[in-house]
Amino acid sequence: MASISSDRVRRSRSLGDTLVVGLTGSIGMGKSTVSKWLQEMQVPLDDADATVHRLYAPGGEAVLPLKEAFGDEILSQEGGVDRGALSKLVVGEANAERLKHLEAIVHPLVEASRDHFISKARRQGELLCVLDIPLLFEKKLEKHCDVVMVVSAPAEQQRTRVLARNDMTPEKFTAILSKQVPDADKRRKADHIVDTGLTMEETKAQVMAFVKECREKVAAERDRDQRQWLFLAAALAAGAAVAFGLQRMK
Repeated sequence: MASISSDRVRRSRSLGDTLVVGLTGSIGMGKSTVSKWLQEMQVPLDDADATVHRLYAPGGEAVLPLKEAFGDEILSQEGGVDRGALSKLVVGEANAERLKHLEAIVHPLVEASRDHFISKARRQGELLCVLDIPLLFEKKLEKHCDVVMVVSAPAEQQRTRVLARNDMTPEKFTAILSKQVPDADKRRKADHIVDTGLTMEETKAQVMAFVKECREKVAAERDRDQRQWLFLAAALAAGAAVAFGLQRMK
């Protein structure tokens, strides 16, 4: 089973800088619903899965390098990447090297898209932005975040949700869980936990309160920084006036 170190790793953030929130959670925990709510609250959000879909779509940046690496057989009729055909070539122990090759091609493209998203949020003066990354801890991507929010629910509730899906079986569910960091570890590593085992209204209230707290925190930092600069500017101006006055008295 996947595991993580006990050390909490976060990026180095300057006061007043856009707060980068990492959003993650195991299968069936309700992360997609929380992600939708965040967007409804006008929080800029970068969806890692959506980025991969865009890269694999016809004309996407990953199509040509993947075609060169794995051949025409991985292309769809529309000219994009056929994810099913590609997965047949990279899934399983026997294809471990192919999987590494795939990741070496796709991961830098995803990272570049993520970095561009964060830079844009900063330029626009956003108070916070969210990185929706399903495998955030598994890929050790928490180092790109200031705060990590984990979406969690009781195990039995999680199991009920997942097995209600049309394409899911108990065996498939167990196999997926074995590749994910356990929920208990994610909760331990989180800065904030959203409990989706409650009602929808109660869960959404948690998310709204979290966003409000983040926005107020960064806004207060920026206000304090601005007041400090104004104080410094006033002090410098006063010093210059005194110096000018002394010069005229000579």
